Amino acid sequence: MDRDAAIDALLAKDALRDLAMRYCRAIDRRDRELLRSVYHEDAIDDHGTLFCDSAAAFIAQQDQIMAPFALTAHYICNMHWRLDGDRADGELYFLAYHRIEQPIVRHILVTGRYLDNYDRRAGIWKIARRRLVWDSFVTLDAAPADMAQLAKLGIIGGTHTDLSYQALPLMAQRH
Repeated sequence: MDRDAAIDALLAKDALRDLAMRYCRAIDRRDRELLRSVYHEDAIDDHGTLFCDSAAAFIAQQDQIMAPFALTAHYICNMHWRLDGDRADGELYFLAYHRIEQPIVRHILVTGRYLDNYDRRAGIWKIARRRLVWDSFVTLDAAPADMAQLAKLGIIGGTHTDLSYQALPLMAQRH
C-alpha cells in the first residue's frame, strides 16, 4: 500500500472509530439526534429478537427500548475494519452495562459484537447495516450498600441530563 492509500485508510478507520464512540454516547445519553447522525437514512438495525427494522424506527423507539433502564454504559473493546473504497465492514466487540431500579436494583452486563456494514456517502462514513451477535448476559443483584457508596462518590452519571453536557460543551455539537 502506498503512503497516500495508507493515510486514507487511517483517516477512514479514525472516522469509523469516532462513529462507534458517538453511537455509545448517543445510546447512553438518550440523544436521538446524535444517534441519527451515525446511521444512513436507509440503514437497517438488527438487534436480534429485541429489534429488527430500519434505523429510523430504532431511533424512534428508543424511549420504549430504554425505559426499563435507569442507566446504561456501552463500551467498545476490540475494533477491526476492512476497507474497500467507499465501503467497509467492521466487527466491534462491546460490553454494555444496564441498571434497572424497579422493583429492585439490578445490574445487567451484556457482551457481544456489532457486525457493521458502512458506506461513505458524500465523504461521510455512516452505518448502512448493523447486526448484533450476543455473547453473554449476566444479571446481578445490587446490595443497598453498593448504591449508597455510589452516591457518596459524588455525581452519578445519567441520561440526557448528564453532567457531560455542561462540562463538555463541544461534545454537544452534532457531526
